[in-house]
Amino acid sequence: MKNMLGRVVLITGGSKGIGRETAKRFAQSQAQVIITGRRREELEKTAAEINAQFGKCDFFPGDVTSIPDCRRIIEAVLEKYHRLDVLINNAGMSMRGLFAETDLDLFRKIVDINFLGAVHMTKFALPALIESQGSVVFVSSLSGLKGLPGIAPYGTAKMALTGFSESLRAEIDHYHVHVGIVYVGFTENDVDKTIYSASGEQVPFRRDKNDDTQEHVAQILYRLVEKRRAVVYLTPLGKVTQFVYRIFPKLSGFLLRKYALKSGRYGK
Repeated sequence: MKNMLGRVVLITGGSKGIGRETAKRFAQSQAQVIITGRRREELEKTAAEINAQFGKCDFFPGDVTSIPDCRRIIEAVLEKYHRLDVLINNAGMSMRGLFAETDLDLFRKIVDINFLGAVHMTKFALPALIESQGSVVFVSSLSGLKGLPGIAPYGTAKMALTGFSESLRAEIDHYHVHVGIVYVGFTENDVDKTIYSASGEQVPFRRDKNDDTQEHVAQILYRLVEKRRAVVYLTPLGKVTQFVYRIFPKLSGFLLRKYALKSGRYGK
């Protein structure tokens, strides 16, 4: 497909997981992809793979929780490529632990990474996106639809993305800028993925069952930008879940309180 030819696409958290696969998908469509993340060596590895097999990929290291880093990344992209057409706010970090046991510094860190990082990047990218009438996309989670046990900081941050995306869409629609949000379900992880424990330690994370693949999520993100869709809920379970949340709020709340922790997918 050639409809991304000449487009400049910036993906946060682009060296691993969903971000990496999304970078590959846009590069295949002849976009100029730029990935960003905290670890230069991982960015170099992913960019080299994409350049060798899929298309054009550049990288700029930086931390989305740092306002100066976010400003510097956007300025570097515009200085080198003179435009920005798509910003995909994908950077994130999960955790597991009951709120009563969660360190408050960790709560703040999770909100910074999953919510404020997207706010920072969007703030500095917005003038360029208005000029290009481009797209800003937020990668959220089904846990951003209703509060779930064992992931209070993460769910809070993902819920905040919903409010931010809706406010932003209302403010900039007249500039013809596309604002999209994707609610991702249980998705396969890289083998070396880590999450935070309640105490703030990074621990290995493996899930016995996944409902989606990284490649499929990447394809959905590509289509969302291509079709300029506002909201997408992923996986059949996710679509049913959001319907139940909306139509049967009391029932869904009861079921979550009774069964969610026992499922092993949340908390302990």
